[in-house]
Amino acid sequence: MKSDHWRYRLDKFSRRLNQAFEWIGVLGLLSMFVVNFIDVVGAKIFLRPFPGAVELIGFSQIIAIAPAIGFGLILGRHIRVEFIMTKFPKRLRATTSMITSFLCFITFALLLWQSVLYGQSLQKSGEIGSTSYIPFYPFAYFIAFCCIPICLAFLVEILQNLAEAGKNGPS
Repeated sequence: MKSDHWRYRLDKFSRRLNQAFEWIGVLGLLSMFVVNFIDVVGAKIFLRPFPGAVELIGFSQIIAIAPAIGFGLILGRHIRVEFIMTKFPKRLRATTSMITSFLCFITFALLLWQSVLYGQSLQKSGEIGSTSYIPFYPFAYFIAFCCIPICLAFLVEILQNLAEAGKNGPS
């Protein structure tokens, strides 16, 4: 009973955190739109394109996509092959889902770790955009930071599937 309470609170926290991160993604999407709009208007009307627009749009894509992954996961918008899983008994389905969620958790934990290492490497080398002069390393750290709520969402899935698989009865 106590584990249900903690699992519920962790799920609630994970959902709120992923929802907040989604708004960061919306800001990234809006910045892509604004930079592209300024670039097109500048190039077509004033014959002066926005310098560094391609780099800024690329950075904005990172800001738009990375935080939205966790919220898409919570909403069930990611691709899952379930047509075979529906034929399995409930315990086997929960166990298989738990293993899959655990592997996904490990994948995003590794992505977090490697993004931090990559960010440190970029920071040491001083890598910057060729026209915008924006350093690359904050975006690698941002990807790592966005992996935290995704890992939390997979942790909630693991705990839910563990509770489902632990229930008595074959189906």
